Amino acid sequence: MTWLDFLTIALCVLIMVVEVKRGAVCTIIDTLGVWIALKIAAFSYEGISSAQFSRSAAYLTIFLVVVAVTVTISTLLQRQLRSDLGPFDSAIACVLGLLVGLFFSHIAFGFAHLHFGESYQAYAASALRGQVYELHAIKGFLNFMHRIGSTDVAG
Repeated sequence: MTWLDFLTIALCVLIMVVEVKRGAVCTIIDTLGVWIALKIAAFSYEGISSAQFSRSAAYLTIFLVVVAVTVTISTLLQRQLRSDLGPFDSAIACVLGLLVGLFFSHIAFGFAHLHFGESYQAYAASALRGQVYELHAIKGFLNFMHRIGSTDVAG
C-alpha cells in the first residue's frame, strides 16, 4: 500500500464522521456538489492551465473552489432548515460521506497522475487505484445493472 491508499482510507473515515455529524440533508447537498466539482475540474482544468499554473494545480484549484462554495451553501441551509430524516439520517449520511471521501480520493489520485505521471511509484503501485481512480467496481456494477435491465425474462 502506498501513501495514496492510506490517504484514501483516512479521507473516507474522516469525511464519513464529519457528514454523520452534519446530517443527511447537508450530506446530500455535499455529495451532489462534490460530484459536480469533480466533473467541472475534470472537464475544465486544461483550459485554465498555463506555464505559470500547472495542469495539476488547475485541477485541484477548480475542485476546491467549487467544493468550498458547496460546503458554504450546505452549511447555510443547515442553519436555516434544521432538518432530520429520522432514524435513517445517520445511515444515509454515513454512506454518502463514504462516497464523498471516495470523490476526494479520486481527486488525490488524479492530482498525482497529472503532476507526477503514470510511472510515479505511489500511483503505479497503489492497491486502491483501480477502484478509486479507474472505478472498476462501479463500472462493473453499472454494466451488470444494464444487463439485468436488458434481459428479457418474460419472452
